[in-house]
Amino acid sequence: MQTIKKYKTLTNFIFATLIILKISNVFLDRIDIILFLFWSLPLLVFWIFINKLHIKAYQWFCFILIIYFLSASLRVFGTVPYWLDIVELIFISILFIQIMFGPKIINKMN
Repeated sequence: MQTIKKYKTLTNFIFATLIILKISNVFLDRIDIILFLFWSLPLLVFWIFINKLHIKAYQWFCFILIIYFLSASLRVFGTVPYWLDIVELIFISILFIQIMFGPKIINKMN
């Protein structure tokens, strides 16, 4: 059985991994710092509300993650894939599943 603390820890780990993956692209000169900030802003905004366990934030963030998924898919399947792009796509998919089941886990634990 999963507790809310374990759920939040796993979610924070996935968020942090995505940020680290994207900032790695900045250090490798694959993207500009401006693009990184534009990419990470929605993640950081929703991360705040998700840590406060706002159910509506989970629902809206799933829609935002679909945009992230489509963007990563274009890089992986549309051009020559780079390993960071593939890992990013995997972690976006994992985060989507984690966020999608978040309200159910929270309601079950409360």
